[in-house]
Amino acid sequence: MKALIRARLILLLLAAVFICASESAAQQLSLSGTVRDANGVVPGATVTLATGGAQVATTTTDEAGKYRFTGLSAGSFELSVSLRGFETAVRNVALGPETPAVDVLLAVGRVNTTVSVTATAGKATATRLPVPDVDVPAQVSTIPQELILQQGVNTVGEALRNASGVQAIRWYGVYEQYTIRGFFDDDRDSFNAVMIDGMRRNGNRAATQANNVEAIEVLKGPSSILYGRGALGGSINIIRKKPQAVRSGEVFYRGGRFNTHQLALGTTGPVGDNERILYRTDLSFESSDGWRQAGADRLNVAPSLTFLFSPKARLTLHQVFVRDKFDGDGGVPLNIINLPNFRRDARFSLPQDRVLFEDSQTQAVFTGRLAPGWELRNSLAYQRTSDKYFVTEGVYGDPDENVVFREPLDFHHSRRPVQNQAEVVGRLTGAGTHNLLFGYEYYRDKYHTEVTAGDDPDCICGYWWLTIAPMDITTMAETQGPLDITTVARTTFVNEQSQGFYAQDQIDITPQLKVNLGYRLDDYKRDVSRVGGFPFTPQHRDQTAHSYRAGLVFAPRYDQQFYVATSSSFTPVNTVPADGSQLEPSTARNYEVGHRWQGWNGRVDTTAAFYYLTRNNVTVQQSVISFIQVGEQNAKGLDVDVNTDLGKRAYLVFNYGLAVPKFKEEGGDLDGLTPRFVPKHNVNLWLRADLPRGFNAGFGLRYIAEQFGDDENTQRLDDYTIFSGALGYRTPRWDLTVNAENLFNNDNYFLPGHFGNNAFPGQPINVTTTLRLKWQ
Repeated sequence: MKALIRARLILLLLAAVFICASESAAQQLSLSGTVRDANGVVPGATVTLATGGAQVATTTTDEAGKYRFTGLSAGSFELSVSLRGFETAVRNVALGPETPAVDVLLAVGRVNTTVSVTATAGKATATRLPVPDVDVPAQVSTIPQELILQQGVNTVGEALRNASGVQAIRWYGVYEQYTIRGFFDDDRDSFNAVMIDGMRRNGNRAATQANNVEAIEVLKGPSSILYGRGALGGSINIIRKKPQAVRSGEVFYRGGRFNTHQLALGTTGPVGDNERILYRTDLSFESSDGWRQAGADRLNVAPSLTFLFSPKARLTLHQVFVRDKFDGDGGVPLNIINLPNFRRDARFSLPQDRVLFEDSQTQAVFTGRLAPGWELRNSLAYQRTSDKYFVTEGVYGDPDENVVFREPLDFHHSRRPVQNQAEVVGRLTGAGTHNLLFGYEYYRDKYHTEVTAGDDPDCICGYWWLTIAPMDITTMAETQGPLDITTVARTTFVNEQSQGFYAQDQIDITPQLKVNLGYRLDDYKRDVSRVGGFPFTPQHRDQTAHSYRAGLVFAPRYDQQFYVATSSSFTPVNTVPADGSQLEPSTARNYEVGHRWQGWNGRVDTTAAFYYLTRNNVTVQQSVISFIQVGEQNAKGLDVDVNTDLGKRAYLVFNYGLAVPKFKEEGGDLDGLTPRFVPKHNVNLWLRADLPRGFNAGFGLRYIAEQFGDDENTQRLDDYTIFSGALGYRTPRWDLTVNAENLFNNDNYFLPGHFGNNAFPGQPINVTTTLRLKWQ
């Protein structure tokens, strides 16, 4: 009997093994294909297969451009193909027994992407879905790391000149402000939102170093359904470098004029022999005396870790430490620039001018697969920011007396914002294929601002203008004594909270017809109290807003897409006028028609978008402490991006922005006038050639049409053109590049200032040299 039982157990065990082996064999699938570019097959390309945000396998294409993965199970995969000099191509694959070969055509490195360029955990800027940009009824300009390196720039503001219709301005020599589609940020993110990996960047925007930036994407037009308040003219998404499974690294030194020195390091790979834990560390230190003695010492440290728990789940932890010391710069009064004794390098700042900006950003991103085709994402971010500021903001010239009157401002912002984004994404079929996004976003920022008394008895707000000694233009001698900028006289406390519920459906009705529908509900609250100064009535804001996006993409051919779209945005108005009156919230809507073309065997990629954008209840800053609200601002225009492989290893990037904005306020002082800091024409060109034997060269130009320095249109800044150039030598292990900005030394142009009466003299020629060492 025991022998019989033993025999039966053995038979059952063998049957179980056979069944498992059969099921395993049935699931052993393969995926293969060929990688090509416009000239033929591409050997040596890196092909990576991932699922649920976790890497499954990687290989390289052979001499025939072919790749192959074996031993795979059925499911949804993301296939990415990358090679230096080309855009990374991403394809979503539903793998099964009948899945055909997946062939990929690589496009040359460009600004405007035609395939899905993802930020974190599959979140593309345009949709937060793994959907190619060509299927989305919106315009996205992408600035890849390669282009940033070619041009030798180290701030996001400098890199953004490669996006059509965008102008970046450095206020006080410290903070970056942006004009997109005719709308200029008068205060942080009131018109244009800035994100880091899809999470809102809070507080003043100190100029961001680009050493740990993988790419910068600009989503044009209102996008509040994805990014909440203030996403009107455009949303800028800074995509950080991520940990990789292959060990690699680089170190570089950049030095140039104005005693500029930068040393940076970046390295990534597995932690020890554990392939389930990946790391990345980026570090940069830059020191410069600066043009007009407005220099800075800047430190950026950015470590990150990725934990690959399983093919279905992963967690990435990002940390960024920033410590920047800026000298500050208030610009020059426009009414003295034609005086014979005016010097462009003259700086009218007080001796105590300085800005100390310290920032700590912590972010945890979890991605988990719920079911085939469905994914949960959660991003949690915590930020600690200290922004100590004393800068001579106001400068007012008296040409008859040859003096400049000065008005400094002092404050210290301490912010502790917390954000969380929870999203579920997935795909359903039926009446087309639906790519779905459901999300909830929570934001809270409890912060306070300390100021000294200043000398204005009606203000007590850290603002001086009555007792500051003017500066003689002819001698530039400083006669102002030290000011008390340490004794706190007033503290303002702000508690700001918002919740957003949003949903989006990207519908593939047919291969030629795509529809995008989105909706968001925002609930915004803000409470303000104050200690010190004059008696203050606590303020409360409670505003609710609805935002939408709807659009259609039609592709009559594989290389052309037409689209129409409309979208809206919402911005709470928190500014309090001197009389204490309540200002109404602001909303905006956009109508857009666009066309994309990928022609010349994939060597030309163009995007053109016509838009009409209007916003009501616009708040305008008249001076340091004066605000008014006008009826409406509208803008119509055209944005064009062209990216071309000219052949013989020459490449062209070109963009053009046309913006015609106007105030509309019947009977008002600004009716029919043009908003400040909006050039009608904005042109950028970059031509790159890879020469024989490792040499390369680049040439670029930047044209900005004339623009007004104030909303009353009484101050005008002339148009200007700046040329740039680069020469380099590249090997697989190191490269050397010399960059020249303002190549022909234009010494008679001015950049917009922060108030209508002032501007910043443009920088003369600046030459930098960069030596970069790489390993893998």
